[in-house]
Formats: sequence, structure tokens, C-alpha cells
Amino acid sequence: MSYQVLIQPTAFQEIETSYRWMCDNLSAEVANNWYYELQDTIVSLQEFPNRCSIAPEASVIGREIRQLWVGKRRKYRVLFVVEEDVVAILHVRQSRQSYLGEESK
Repeated sequence: MSYQVLIQPTAFQEIETSYRWMCDNLSAEVANNWYYELQDTIVSLQEFPNRCSIAPEASVIGREIRQLWVGKRRKYRVLFVVEEDVVAILHVRQSRQSYLGEESK
């Protein structure tokens, strides 16, 4: 079964913010490489998205949120939900960021 992958506006904004930060603070080459790796990772969710582990946020939010790590160094997490034949990308977060729901603590 092939799933349709949709990037939600919040996730899109997080990707754009990270990309711009990398361009400004690292290099355009690093930013582009990260973006293409992220894109490949997200596309991989079209097949077997349930292979990914449940994110720690799931227990706090009360919803089955899954996570997929990006890159060999696992610096970014793609947080998503699977509903029927759709994978909805909710967030793309740097590994140093607090878990969702912990920001206000």
C-alpha cells in the first residue's frame, strides 16, 4: 500500500526556518544537502510509515504520533500521524528541541 504524504503548514514553516538558519550560519551547500536528505526521508514514508517508532510526545498529547529520524547523526525528527492512507507531517524538529508539550514547563 502506498500512502499519500502531506506536509502540514507548521512543519513546512519549521523546514523553511531550519533551511534559512543553515544558509545564514553554515552554508548553502549544507542547507541544500540537509533539505534533499529530509525530502528523501519524507518520501520514504509513502511505504510502511508504521515502521517508525512512537514519539515520546504521544503519551502527552494522547495521539499516536510517530517519529522518523533524519540523517546518520539523527539531528532532526519528522513527527507524523498515519490516518487511513494519509501520512500527515506535523513537525520537523531539531533533536535539541524540547519534546512537544514540554516547552511550557
